[in-house]
Amino acid sequence: MTDLSLGTFEDGDSADNDLDPDAASIARCATTCRAPDRDGSSWASPDEDWGLTTQRPASSINTSAGRATKQQTRWVVDGDVGDYVEQYATGDLLQIPNTYGEFDSIDTRVTFVDGLADSYGYGIDAQALEKALRVLTGGGRYTASKYTAIPCGKQPWILTGPEGTLLCSCMPVERPENPYTKDLRTPETTLQIEEQNQTVRTGAAEFAHLLSDALGVDIEGVEYATVRGKTQHSFVGAEDEFKIAARDLAQLHGLTNDPSVIQGGVSRGVQPPSGGDPISVEWDGPDHPVGYLDEGDVIAGYEFTWEQPEESLEDVAVVREYRITRNYSRWTVDYHTHRLASVVP
Repeated sequence: MTDLSLGTFEDGDSADNDLDPDAASIARCATTCRAPDRDGSSWASPDEDWGLTTQRPASSINTSAGRATKQQTRWVVDGDVGDYVEQYATGDLLQIPNTYGEFDSIDTRVTFVDGLADSYGYGIDAQALEKALRVLTGGGRYTASKYTAIPCGKQPWILTGPEGTLLCSCMPVERPENPYTKDLRTPETTLQIEEQNQTVRTGAAEFAHLLSDALGVDIEGVEYATVRGKTQHSFVGAEDEFKIAARDLAQLHGLTNDPSVIQGGVSRGVQPPSGGDPISVEWDGPDHPVGYLDEGDVIAGYEFTWEQPEESLEDVAVVREYRITRNYSRWTVDYHTHRLASVVP
C-alpha cells in the first residue's frame, strides 16, 4: 500500500510544492482529456455531469477484474475537477495498491446508506476500484503514487492519474462489519439505531414515540436486520418487539401532528397542480387526534396532497390520514384518504 504522500499527475508548481496534498489540491492538478482510442473500447459523444464534461463508454468495458459499466467509468473530458471535489469530497483519499494482486486487501468503503434501498449501502469496493484503474491505465503496469481515488459521498467518486480522470458512480456494496450507528432521540429517551438515512431516522423517532404514547410501550433498543433484501428495524420493548420496514418508517417523516395547520391552510386557498387560480376547499378536521388507538391502528399523522382517482379526470384535493397497523408479525404504515369538497364561489 502507498501512503498518502501522493505524487503529482502532471507538471505544475502548485502540486510540486505541496508535500502532502489534500483532495482538492490533487483534483486541481487532475488531467482532463478526451477518452483514448484503444482496441476493444469506444466512447459516446461528450455529455455534462455535475458541471464536468464526460464521455461514457459506448458499451461496458471488459477488464480482468470484471465488466465496468457505463456509469463506473465516465472519462472526464473537460471541466473544473478541483471545484467538483471542493464541493463534494468527503476529505479523505483511497490508497491505490502497488500491484493489481494487492487489491484484495482493500476494505469496502460505504460512502452513503439509503435505508429505502434493497442493498445495505453504496460505495467503493476493491473490485470497483480495480476495474476503474484498469480502464484508466488500459490494464498495463502503473506506479501507484501517481493515482488517487477521491470519495465524494453520494456523488460519483474521482479516480485520476497521468492518463486522465474518471468519474465513477457508487455501486451497491456489502454491509460492512462496523455499520453506521446513530443516536435516535425521542421525547422519552435516546436510543442507538443502525441507520444512515435521515428520513428513516426521523420516522423511527416518531414510531417510537407513537408506541409509547398510544400503546404504553417503553422501547429499550432498536435492532437492524435484512429480510429478503429489505431493510427492517425491530423496536424492542420489555415484553415484545415491533418490526417495521425502513420504507414504512420513511412515510412517517414530515407528517402533520396538528391538523389545524392543514385546516387553516386549505381554507385560504390551494394551488391546483395543473396551474390556474387557487381554489378553496373545506375540511372539517380529523375524526381522531394523532396517537389515538382506533381498533388496533394508531393514528400517526396527516398530510394534504393531490390525488387523481381512477374515476376522476382531474386531480382532487385530499387529506391523508396515516396509521400504523399490525400486519401479522410486523407493523406497516398506511393511509386513509379524505376527499375535500371544493367551495364554489
